[in-house]
Amino acid sequence: MRIVLSSYNEMYVIHCDSVLYMQADDHYTHVTYITGAHFMVPFGLSEVEKRLHALSADERFLIRVGRKYIINLHHVFHINTVKQVALLADANGKSHSLTLPKPILRNLIELLSGETGEN
Repeated sequence: MRIVLSSYNEMYVIHCDSVLYMQADDHYTHVTYITGAHFMVPFGLSEVEKRLHALSADERFLIRVGRKYIINLHHVFHINTVKQVALLADANGKSHSLTLPKPILRNLIELLSGETGEN
């Protein structure tokens, strides 16, 4: 599964299975892969999100959380609403801490609890 973004004489391919998270930066999006690779695309996070919604709903594991991030649900391993952080693990065992508001983290907990069937 991939997203193809094109502009003028350039094309960017984002391989969804490899994404750890994406972060908004004005009219750009920083993409971090689970391998640790990092790159920037000249498209805003809302455009990337629009392309994600065009993919099959059954296979959506990249979700927007808040105004700043799209995360891979398969790599979330810890959420702390008191400290307002979500931790994601990459393929090298490194954790990535994303600061998010409490209501968004609570929604993320509900979403992940529903996926696993656990409370």
